[in-house]
Amino acid sequence: MKRLTINKQILQDELSVELIGCIDEDSDFKELAGLGQETISFDFDKISMINSCGIREWIKFIDLLPARCNIVYKNCPQIIIEQINMVHGFFREGSVIESFYAPYYCDKCGKEAKVHLKSDTVKNRKAPKSDCPNCGNENIEFDAIEGQYFSFLGKI
Repeated sequence: MKRLTINKQILQDELSVELIGCIDEDSDFKELAGLGQETISFDFDKISMINSCGIREWIKFIDLLPARCNIVYKNCPQIIIEQINMVHGFFREGSVIESFYAPYYCDKCGKEAKVHLKSDTVKNRKAPKSDCPNCGNENIEFDAIEGQYFSFLGKI
């Protein structure tokens, strides 16, 4: 497993953080603590795995961020959405999920697809229509229970 790599870029009052690899017991977020930006955006696009110890480390880190800090989650893969839905404290109240991946399945080509969605495209916890990125088939099937998968939208 690839250890966690943290790339950060400061643009005025925003700290943009790209997380790459695995969030586990060896994950160290200290280099992000104490930075005074008003907004922190986390890009989870390249997170490959998170385990229970990594969840603990993430929650400890999030708890240390100042209450005045705006937190934005971007490009959340399914494994991150599942943690937000299940684990209290993984997602701090008042944070924003800008975008995420959702599981779809195409009957025509028999392949699964992780479709990138913006949170504002999901209405009433119903999956938006999507075309298969593999074969172009229209209106592929959402491959999870909508009410459960999109329950995080009630937290934002």
